[in-house]
Amino acid sequence: MTKFSLLVLKVLNDNDIKSASKALSISQVLELMSEKQRKSYSTTYRHLQNMVVQGYIKCGLSDELASTYFITDTGKSFCKAQD
Repeated sequence: MTKFSLLVLKVLNDNDIKSASKALSISQVLELMSEKQRKSYSTTYRHLQNMVVQGYIKCGLSDELASTYFITDTGKSFCKAQD
């Protein structure tokens, strides 16, 4: 887990994105971050994929061609432990 991954996780947690139907695309996640905190689309994608493997997030319903993501209970617990 990196600082940027934790930031992405907190965006999903703070916005209550906890189900496949509420899942956000990468572009939507980036929009919810301040401009200083944002990284490139491809970097964000890589961090999201790593968190899927770790079980902190899951893929949601597709938004046209975009993949979407939401936080799992494991991810919520991890965020809470970091506060």
